Parts: sequence; C-alpha cells; structure tokens
Amino acid sequence: MNEEIARALRGTPSPLAFRALCAAVTRSGEDLLERCEERLASWPDETRQAPYSWIAALNSGFATPVWPLVRSLDLRSARDGMRDLVLPDPRVRPEVRAVTDLRLAWYDHDQVAALAETADHWEHLRSVEFAGLSESDGEVIDRVAASEMVTRLESLTTVRVSEDLWHFKIPPLRIDRPTRLRHAALLAPDLIHLLRNGLAPDLKSAVVLVESADDARDLAGCEGISALNHLEIGFRCGKDGKQPLWAQYFGNVIEADDVACEEFFSRAMLTNLRSLTVHGTTMGMGREGLGARGVAAIVAGGVLGQLTELTLAALPVGDDTIAGVLDAIDATIIEKMVLTNLVATDRTAGAFAAEYLRLRHLDLGGNHLGPDGVRTLFAAQMPVLEHLDLSGSAGGSPHYSRSDVQPIGDEGARAVAESKGLKSLNLSATGLTAAGLTAVLELPLESLAVSANPLGALPSVPDAPAWRTLRTLNLDDCALGDLASLPPEAPLLESISFSHNNIDSGGARVLAGWAVLPQLWDLGLHDNVIGDDGLTGLARSRAAQRILELDLEQDVWTAHHRRDSVPLPAEVVARESFPNLDSLYLGVIDAYHGARYSCGFPAERHEELIRTGRRELAAFLTHVQPFEYLPDEDQDPDPPTEDFRAERTAKYAKDFADAQEFAARMMSDDIGWPP
Repeated sequence: MNEEIARALRGTPSPLAFRALCAAVTRSGEDLLERCEERLASWPDETRQAPYSWIAALNSGFATPVWPLVRSLDLRSARDGMRDLVLPDPRVRPEVRAVTDLRLAWYDHDQVAALAETADHWEHLRSVEFAGLSESDGEVIDRVAASEMVTRLESLTTVRVSEDLWHFKIPPLRIDRPTRLRHAALLAPDLIHLLRNGLAPDLKSAVVLVESADDARDLAGCEGISALNHLEIGFRCGKDGKQPLWAQYFGNVIEADDVACEEFFSRAMLTNLRSLTVHGTTMGMGREGLGARGVAAIVAGGVLGQLTELTLAALPVGDDTIAGVLDAIDATIIEKMVLTNLVATDRTAGAFAAEYLRLRHLDLGGNHLGPDGVRTLFAAQMPVLEHLDLSGSAGGSPHYSRSDVQPIGDEGARAVAESKGLKSLNLSATGLTAAGLTAVLELPLESLAVSANPLGALPSVPDAPAWRTLRTLNLDDCALGDLASLPPEAPLLESISFSHNNIDSGGARVLAGWAVLPQLWDLGLHDNVIGDDGLTGLARSRAAQRILELDLEQDVWTAHHRRDSVPLPAEVVARESFPNLDSLYLGVIDAYHGARYSCGFPAERHEELIRTGRRELAAFLTHVQPFEYLPDEDQDPDPPTEDFRAERTAKYAKDFADAQEFAARMMSDDIGWPP
C-alpha cells in the first residue's frame, strides 16, 4: 500500500482524509479496494462521504472506481449557482447501494420524493437526515414513515435544535411500527408518539423542538425520557423578531419559552442524562429564546450536576445566569462545555473558579470577553484542556456582512498562549494581529482558525512550534497579500484556507514555489485577485499534486474580477496541473443571492471541455446554473473597480471598537431596548 494511502489511514478519520485516500487509490492503478475496506471498517460511516462533485459526476455518467468505499451521501453541499443534486436511485445505481448515511438538501422536495419512491431499496441505510421540510412535503413524508426502511433506521432527523420554525410548517412524521432507532430528531408530538407507544425501545439520544407548554409537559411525562443519555432541546413557543439593523443587542426573551422550559425540567425524570443542549435562535446580531427564568428552571431541576457535556447556545441570558449554571455543574466530571452566544463578558470568566479536572473541550464563542476575561479564565485549573474556542462571529462573506467580534485582541491571545496543552484553537474575529498570532504559534496546535482578523501579513516565525504540528489552518479574510512569510516547512499540514484575501499573481507564485504545497490536500483560494499570469504559474509549477478541490471563484463585487467572456488559462483545467482533483469551482458568483454569473469559460466551450472526460470538470459544467439576464441587459458588464479590501483595515478597527463598547454596556447591565 503506497505512502499516500497510509498517510490518510493513520490520521484522524475525516471526509477530507477519506477523499485523499480515494484519490490515492485511483491514481495508484492497483486494485486496493478490499485492503482499504478492511482498514476503513473502524472509521465512522459519516466520514466516508462522497463530495458534491462525485454525486454530480455520477448523475452525468461518470463513476469513480472508489464508490464501493463510500458509506455517506451529503446532498446539502451545493455551491452558489449550482443545481441541486438528484438523489441517485439504488435500483439503477449499484454504486450507492452500500450507503448507510444519507443527508438530503435544504428544502428540496424532489429529493424527499425520490427517497419516498426508493425507500425500501436502500438496503443498508441506517441514518437519514432531512433538512428543511415544509407543508408541501407532507404526503411524501407519510410515505417515508410507512416504508420498511424506517424500521431499519438507527438515526432519523427531521429538525435541528437551532431551527426557528418561523418560515415553514414542518409536517409530522408519524411512525406506527417498532423501530431500531437509537437517535431521533423530531418535533415534540412525533417524539412523544414514539415514546408513549414504545416504538423506539433502544432510543438513547434525542433532538426535539417544543412549540407549547402542553407539549413540554407531555414530553416530560413520557416514561422513555429517563433512558436518554443525550438530549438537545429547543423551545419555540413564541416569537418576537425585533432587532436593530447591523447592531449588537442583548436579545429578546420569550416568556412562553421560559414557561415551557419550567414545565419540562420541573417534571422530566432525566436520570441517565449525561449530555444536554438547550438552544435558542439567532436574531440579527442578537439572540432570541428563553432567558434567566428558563435557565433557572434547568438549574433547579438538578440535572446539571450529573452531566459530562453541556451546551447552552443563542440565549439572551448574560453573566449572572451563566454563573448560576457554572455553580450547578460538577467540575470534577464535566468534560465538554459549550456556552456560545449567551452575552457573556469578563464577569463570566470570573465564575470559572473551580478545578475542572476532566474538561477537554471549552467553547465560549460568540460572546464578549476581553483580554482581562481571558486572563481570568486561565487562572482556573483546566489541566487537560485540548480544544478552546473564543471566536466571535466572522459573519460569512465580508462583501455582505460584518463581523461580530469577541474583543480579546492580542493581549487575550498572549494569555491563551500560556495554556500549553491546547491542540485545537479558534480565535476567528477576535481582533488578532500578526503580533498576537506570533504568540499563538508558540503552541503545538493541530488545528488553528484565525479568520476575519486584521493580520495584514503572516508573522515571520519559521521555527514556531505550531508549524511542526498543525494539520489545518484557516486564514480566511485576514487581509493577506504577498504570503512572503509562509514557513519553509510544515510537515503535517493537510489543509490551509486563504479565502477572501488579497492574494494576487505574486502571491500565487509564492504558493507555486512553497515547499509545503506538494503535500496539501486542501488549498482554499476562493475570492482572491489572482491574474492569469499567477494562475498559469501555479498550474505550470505542477507542485499541487495532491490538492483535492480547486476553488478559484470570485464574488461579483470583487474589484477587477474576471470578465464573463474571458476564459481561464487552459493550464488551469489541464489534468497534469492538478492531477488529484475531485472537485472544481470556477467563475464569478453572487454569494448574496446564491447566483452564478459565469463559470470560467464561455458557454460555447462547455461541451468541448466536458468531452475531455475529466470527471470533476464535467460535474461542474453540467451542474452550473448560469444567471438569467433580461433580454436588454448587458451580459458582459464591466467588473467593479472599488473593493471592500481597500477599507478593510478601517472596518476591522470599527468592528473591534463597537464590540468593546457593547461589552462595556453589558457588563454594566445596560441591556435595554433600543440598543
């Protein structure tokens, strides 16, 4: 078995590592499927996932020879301006018959209908996840519920705990036969039906959305609730919706959610529960859901002291309420705490006063800690902490959104750097500069995310410990340009992303000569400003031999982006330039509207390019959904000449200052409306 296959197998199982293994098997030309299957048997099935391009290629008649290794299909992965995938039919597509894990696209009635039609032919299917059902899906969901497939499933998802239920009414999924379900994510009436009728005797994990106090009371009274060891619950009993535009605010407390939370946690016998998630909803730059009263009911219920994992997210609660939660947790047994988007400030950090002997995972992202809070946090004893998230919210594409910064800055980053046991760190949208990153790179990290920060350039620290240990690095939207300070060595690095930066042809030439490039599986270059000379240099270098996905898309608002009528250099799609590719994304997109203006080559060349036989190119070109111009509209408009990058430094500074001001208001309990 060659070294590249061995490298993928000895790392942490992940969809990226699986794709790398499959690419290596394909390139080897040997029949290694049986040997790889033996080694992959210990991997979770959801990591053995076919990417969008494989499914698109299969629908276009191109089947990769490694399909027998696939166990998971995720049809939610369509890109801007790409057609939704067609669910492969196992009756005519033997490639998908071994699939055990299936995830359907958001609000795609055709996929739901196709699953209802073929349900009993997915012989090995054990997990199904629907994403975004609506009233129009009611009839086909009834057919799914009546199928034999449902009796074989071990996991069934129709809702996520973060959904708001405002826009569409999710139809019931009412099962009337015994199942093997160990995990179910359902609306409360559907979960109540399963539990009351003993139709899921093996159920140990549940996700549920509760829409009334009556449902909360009924769910709490179900005998099967005591068998759960994992519960994610969201109360959706009321709605406010009030928010300022592009401004931070405390959020909206929904009294009906508080009442329902009291009803549930005062009655439910959760004797075996070890993992609990309670999730509200995001509302602009704030949050909406149950408040201090509801969380007090959770504390009073007594369940927190038995948990090894706790998640509270997107709730308008604040420091004093969080402090009450921390007091109720048993610090000697808790292993994972996620306290995100709760309006926490430095006062919350002071509540971490215990000795957390088993805490390995701590996520305080989306809050409002500053450097003093980080220093206070690390005064607590967390001797085995490996994963830390102190990020703000990067907010998506910087063309259309603003970051909601957690203002720890460089001082906070230096305090983090004192915790030497960390393996995974997220400091995205924290006001980090190159000086703070220098300190962080002293940590022997495996994963680091610092997106949406004003780095301007990478610090020149080629011998920093992190470069010897990092496997993944996210540098999106960091105002990076020439890349002159890339380290000469990073022996374990597999994935690095530079999306939404200022990388031009000079930066592309630096990448082409970078000694680390030949080992990378993933190189993110989405929405940069690389010219034809840079693209040609990168392609002709033949250095990116293992890159699996090439994304050279630009946003329609990027200054001087490629004109729709100008084709990319032929070298970009030449097989010898990037021989390991399984996915390809080119052209100009409009991320705000989810549309596509071009795909890198004029339409009249598509058939010619498809005939080259390159699967990933055919998958892309046959699934692009070009923008529909009006009859009198200019179909090759001039690209913009002004770009957000010109004022990016000033915008970083404003976002940071706004975050500091908001944190000061929250610490003084100035949480009134309007913000």
